[in-house]
Amino acid sequence: MKRDMVLVRKVLEFVEEKGSRLFKGSIGIEGYDREAVVHHIYLLADAGFVELGQETLTNKGPLVLTWKGCDYIDHLRAKDRQAATAVAAGSGPRPAVPRG
Repeated sequence: MKRDMVLVRKVLEFVEEKGSRLFKGSIGIEGYDREAVVHHIYLLADAGFVELGQETLTNKGPLVLTWKGCDYIDHLRAKDRQAATAVAAGSGPRPAVPRG
């Protein structure tokens, strides 16, 4: 399974909003199947962005952002703000104009 950076962000935002103690089946991200979500949670845990308990995905347990995870989600949001500001100022990417 390939890493999906959109799903990575959605999982981080989910954990930020609803983290703490989660129950089996409560880790749902709209538009993604459970297998993909669980795979990405393990990837995030392996990378140090989230911390989960041994039984988090099978029963209930902790699922929280680490300091590194908080920093990464802040970084993504800063990039969004920077891109929005650039587009508003007219210096951002412009749509291609067909030449005829």
